[in-house]
Amino acid sequence: MSFVTFCQIFLMCYMLGRAKGHCHRVVHALEQTSDLGQYPMTAATRGICLIVNNQDFSKSCLRQREGTMIDERCLTDVFRWLGFEVEIRMDCTNAQILSAFQELGRKDHSQMDCVVCCVLSHGDDGVVLGVEGQPVKLRDLMEPLNGLNCPSLVEKPKLFFIQACQGNNEQRAVYIEADGSACDSVCRDAVVANDSIPADADFLLAMSTLPSFVSYREKTNGTWFVQSLCQNLVQMVGYDLISILTKVNADVSRRTDLGHKKKQMPQPAFSLRKKVVFPVPEGSPHSLTETSNVP
Repeated sequence: MSFVTFCQIFLMCYMLGRAKGHCHRVVHALEQTSDLGQYPMTAATRGICLIVNNQDFSKSCLRQREGTMIDERCLTDVFRWLGFEVEIRMDCTNAQILSAFQELGRKDHSQMDCVVCCVLSHGDDGVVLGVEGQPVKLRDLMEPLNGLNCPSLVEKPKLFFIQACQGNNEQRAVYIEADGSACDSVCRDAVVANDSIPADADFLLAMSTLPSFVSYREKTNGTWFVQSLCQNLVQMVGYDLISILTKVNADVSRRTDLGHKKKQMPQPAFSLRKKVVFPVPEGSPHSLTETSNVP
């Protein structure tokens, strides 16, 4: 048992109190956690990272997604740094989005460890929108990568990061453009994900916001969710992905717009069976400054 683990046990026993049985339960819980295991991350190419970035909505009644190129650049730099082969699809209709995921599912991933999919777009109630304003279901994007349709990804993590709204409600601070159908200095990327929870093993679906709520994008700095995700993937490299997303939740939940009224809470859902831990690469990505490996 490592010194760090011993300290964790000691502190937890002290906090929980007096009963000897508490200590035994804490030790057992820590041992169970350490036995979860990790998905293999040993391939020369970690996997494919598909980024669908919809910016130009001039063919619909929706507003342009200003600031999304900042997100694309950060995601590209970070996932290349982590060893992924990045593929970008720009300004896709709903049919083109679905086609890109079907094409990804037909590829041979046998020499890779996992796959990452990022969608940056407007959205609504369990869907993301093509540039013509027509929806495609998130579940339809995950289906081509499941074990039945893509055998080379069986028992490998399939990681989805969705920057889009999940409705039109705004979370308010208790004491800014949204990706939906309206916009201002902070914009909304207006999706409810009831029908989007992963049904197959080894999926992760990280949504930028809770069901029924909007997701914010700054025109000059990108989205709150993607920027925090990229920063924490760098700063917490070597940590498991769920811990990283928990830190993203904490960071984004603390943010407000300039008026201190608008809030956002990301939501990860997953059917992972092991920890996802990316090996620590050399150097740091171009678009982010790596400050520390400690959150």
